[in-house]
Amino acid sequence: MYNYGVPASLKAWIDQVTFPRMSLTGRTIVVASARGGSYLPGAPKAALDHQTRYLQDFAAGHFAITDVRFLHAELTNSVVDPLLTDLRPRHETSLSEALKQARDLGGDLAAKVTS
Repeated sequence: MYNYGVPASLKAWIDQVTFPRMSLTGRTIVVASARGGSYLPGAPKAALDHQTRYLQDFAAGHFAITDVRFLHAELTNSVVDPLLTDLRPRHETSLSEALKQARDLGGDLAAKVTS
């Protein structure tokens, strides 16, 4: 997430693929993201997560995809910012959880494709 939204390069890509609209109903989009802070429900900055809703709305509005899965590694700034080192354990937990979700989701989606 860059400044509470999607990176400019992703926005440019979205602008290129929005025409023509097409239905990809029944498909899944997986978004893997790294965020400097924490924007999970209950976090002080949760209301500033404009990325998730934007990508959900894009997928639904242009591709008719309602199954959008997010894998967030939160608090990545704690790795480089000395003032945030006390948050590093929360980052490590977030990263581990995101990787586990990716493995689980990969298995689930592979099973869905082969069935």
